[in-house]
Amino acid sequence: MRNVDIVIIGSGIAGGLLARQLRLACPDLGVLVLEAAPAMEDYKVGESTVEVAANYMVRRLNLGTYLYQHQLPKNGLRFFFDSEAKDLPLPRMSEIGSDHMPFHPSFQLERARLERDLVTMNRAAGAEVELGAKVVDVAIDGRGRHRVVYEQGGERREVACRWVCDASGRRHVLFRKLGVKVHKETRLNTAAAWGRYRGVAGLDAVTDAAWRSRARYTARHLSTNHFMYDGYWIWFIPLAGDLMSVGVVFDKDRIGEGSGAALPGPRTRADFERFLGAHRAARELLEGAELEDFQSYAHLPYHAEQYFSTDRYAVTGEAGAFTDPFYSPGSDFIATANEFITQMILSDVAGDRAGFEEKVAAYDAYYRFKYDSTLRLYERMYPMFGSFELYRLKYLLDFNNYYNLVVWPFMADRVTDVGWIREELRFTDLVLRALSTMGEHFASLARDLAARGEYFAQNEGRFANGLNGVAQLETRLGPAIDEGFRREQVDRAYGSVFAALVERRLGEQGLSDRARLVSELKLPQVLVFRDITPERLTRLLERIAERMTRELRGEFPDAGVERVELGAGGEVSVTGPAAGTSTHAAVLSRARALWDASAGSLAHIAL
Repeated sequence: MRNVDIVIIGSGIAGGLLARQLRLACPDLGVLVLEAAPAMEDYKVGESTVEVAANYMVRRLNLGTYLYQHQLPKNGLRFFFDSEAKDLPLPRMSEIGSDHMPFHPSFQLERARLERDLVTMNRAAGAEVELGAKVVDVAIDGRGRHRVVYEQGGERREVACRWVCDASGRRHVLFRKLGVKVHKETRLNTAAAWGRYRGVAGLDAVTDAAWRSRARYTARHLSTNHFMYDGYWIWFIPLAGDLMSVGVVFDKDRIGEGSGAALPGPRTRADFERFLGAHRAARELLEGAELEDFQSYAHLPYHAEQYFSTDRYAVTGEAGAFTDPFYSPGSDFIATANEFITQMILSDVAGDRAGFEEKVAAYDAYYRFKYDSTLRLYERMYPMFGSFELYRLKYLLDFNNYYNLVVWPFMADRVTDVGWIREELRFTDLVLRALSTMGEHFASLARDLAARGEYFAQNEGRFANGLNGVAQLETRLGPAIDEGFRREQVDRAYGSVFAALVERRLGEQGLSDRARLVSELKLPQVLVFRDITPERLTRLLERIAERMTRELRGEFPDAGVERVELGAGGEVSVTGPAAGTSTHAAVLSRARALWDASAGSLAHIAL
């Protein structure tokens, strides 16, 4: 029986990147990759990466030159919004997107090519990669050597190893052999269908001058382009060469069979093409293009109860969990899991048993939290996808939190620091509650706008720069963490967005950029603001007025200031100084200046 240090099941993107990382970090360890496919030719979904995965590939795996030479740079995320009738031409659709390449790179990946190239690179780096090697049995021995049995070329072979890492995707090879249950997620009921088209002219082929100049002629083609609708979204992702990945992800409770939707979710190739054809923008983009292949998943999200074990096994990528492709988090999960696995193996082979066990416990808890928080990010989103007005605010909050709370710690190598993880896990309940609370506020406003007939009101002719919420982080992100600044950004993002929700929900114009109001809506205050009602707003304004009263008494000690009152529509009144006197005018002017001071709300910043 052969002996190796580490067996990786699967040589897709998760297993291929893990093998490269282990060879770079642990060159003395033997790595064997067993891939069931005889050749890396399978078209796989998941082409779009975001900043964590890109940072991992460029900084940790030294793949920057390869990615720029053989894959496509990505021009961020871009979102388009349609009329209720789905008949707007592309240049008239409201849009969220940048007018220049984002300040941290990401990429669009042609997965089959990347996975083929990783086989070559990993073999050159000293890893053994066996293709056509189907794992048929795994025996885990926590005190000795594991045994992995695989079939290749009609022969049955065995290998002994210290570590088994499963990167087999939705086949869940290791969990099936161990009898570990993989749970179908019920909080998010989504499905997907997709294919690759050849001959798509692309978004940059649109010649409307005003539309092109709106984004300063930057390549919309290179973005992950989302066409947003109530209950579903359509993606257009360019691939190297003459290929475009096009897909639909839909909430089966709103679009699928039994939902009562006029447009059922696509399950077959014919359904898929018919579904896309019902949308003018998608239909026009695909005119003359040829659908090369088609795939679908009947259900997307699932999770396990454990991902890493002190018995020296681990899972990465879709072998463990999956949430939803919106925001392209799949490769971020891979980057995080691979970082964890590498650190656990380093501690184990160094003989640091206490450190190894400590890492397994911390990393497993954090990975489960990462799944749960990501799932809660999505679980109420689908009903609000079709409204530019709503989603602009949701994206502003999500993008800020992603850069601040996810990208920055990864770039600073905090995500593998056990002490940092323990500190983060102290706030698990707070984070999950914040996601659920904001999700419900957005869902409630979506229902209100639909009832008022205003859901689609801003879906034509508007443009929001997608970098608005993170521009202040451009010079901050790096190897040094500024925890005070991070906390300030959390409060600023939640305050800015929540104030805008209050203004829209209650029809109180002029509230959302007032510094006094936004400063009262830090994250802890937002979490106790369970319902957005006139009564809750009145109590909030009374509290702000009391603070302003105390300040004015301090500034004008002889004026006899009794009370400041804040009313609807930005009205301010002061009682105490006699009306018509210069003292009253001076106090009132100062009160108005305090109330009118801008918050610099992220919801109002325009780049």
